[in-house]
Amino acid sequence: MFGKLKQFGRQFTETTPFILSNTVIFIPYLLFMGLSNGFGWQLILPFTLFYTFRMTGLFLISGIRFGLDSYTLLMISLLIGGAGSLVGIFGMFYFPLFYFSSVLLGLSAAWLVPANVTVNRHEKQQGYVNMKGSKYFFALFLLFILFRAIELPYPLQAGVTLSLYTVFYIMAYHTVSHYPRYELDFKDIKKNLVVTKELVLFAVFFVLLFVLRNARLLVDTKLFDFAIFGFLLLFIVLTFYLGRARKNWKLPDWLNLLTFLNGMIGNFLFLFSTIYIGRVYGFDKIAMHMYVPYITGMLLAKILGQSVLRRVSSSPVVLQLAGMLFSLFVLLIPHGFIVGLFLLSFWHAVTGSWLNQEYYAIETAIPADRRVITKYTTQNKGSVIHQFLLMTMLFGTAYLMDEPLNLLLRLTGKGNVPASGLELLIYVKWLNIGLLILGVISVYVLWKRGEKHASIR
Repeated sequence: MFGKLKQFGRQFTETTPFILSNTVIFIPYLLFMGLSNGFGWQLILPFTLFYTFRMTGLFLISGIRFGLDSYTLLMISLLIGGAGSLVGIFGMFYFPLFYFSSVLLGLSAAWLVPANVTVNRHEKQQGYVNMKGSKYFFALFLLFILFRAIELPYPLQAGVTLSLYTVFYIMAYHTVSHYPRYELDFKDIKKNLVVTKELVLFAVFFVLLFVLRNARLLVDTKLFDFAIFGFLLLFIVLTFYLGRARKNWKLPDWLNLLTFLNGMIGNFLFLFSTIYIGRVYGFDKIAMHMYVPYITGMLLAKILGQSVLRRVSSSPVVLQLAGMLFSLFVLLIPHGFIVGLFLLSFWHAVTGSWLNQEYYAIETAIPADRRVITKYTTQNKGSVIHQFLLMTMLFGTAYLMDEPLNLLLRLTGKGNVPASGLELLIYVKWLNIGLLILGVISVYVLWKRGEKHASIR
């Protein structure tokens, strides 16, 4: 009897790496956002620290290489994530502890997902699969409890959610430590060279993102100016640098650009769509009009994505680009934004999974253990750059419409804005989607050129 109960409990325990890798980005995001009231540095700092470390954590691990393999990185991300959740519980009694909690959870969110994908792929190649079909029922049950916890009022929300996350991290660490093809040995962690380029990129992106997020939450126009003009300077420098460094890239141009574009689309889905849905339909409708189509598209992609790519005779690249292009045009149709959001979420997730496989299959000098981390790093660069491009579009459009910058910052928050604010947002939607359409076309042109060169050889 005891053995059966232990086996039943193990079914729940073994789903926790899957649960964490699929929720660690947005559950702490929502949790720390709930702590902020937008009226002081102290209350918004947990959110901005989590968000900034989550977006730039991979640049940090690329800039200071310790000789970590993906399994060790996964175990470290589980350890610091568990510590961050535990510290966060005590933050309810002493608020500054939330600052440490947000940093640890932000780094865990940055490292856990790519490391988990790499480890799972290695295990599968060796004949071991942790998340079998029968376990998805247990995962859905735990996800239901987690989502119910995040809906609770504060402070109950923070206490219950962080307690659940602490338990999940402990269970995930126990599960991963028993994977048959790996052994954890911290003695193998060694100092390696500092990669100056990645470390500088981490520092610059961290500062700019941190300032931008605080400017939006505090509605501070001076901070916003600093972030936007700092980004424009960085954008000019990066443009010159990429022109010279492109010949040293270890991956095809089209693959780098597609990964970068997928990161941009991810930021469009999560950031711009939240602002747009909130302003057009009301912030009380975000759960139904934004999160439901977004999550539904993502889940359907996991279930049907590979089947769709296999059944259609055309190239997977062409099919995915066509799906993205169609989704973007649907977003431009009056009252078609929610349907377009669902479609774009589907193709964004399909492309993300396909890129994971492509990074392993392609011949390149990048070590197999670091390929998915490389993919997620490029994708994060696209997400960060898109966020600043979006804010620059809003800034430029507001200037051309002779609208005050204060309106722009209130537009990205939940306060009341005049009708001209919604008009500004619609203009930016067209500019934004136009930029993404141009990105899709550019990927296709580069891919077609690469195919032509390959056939000549």
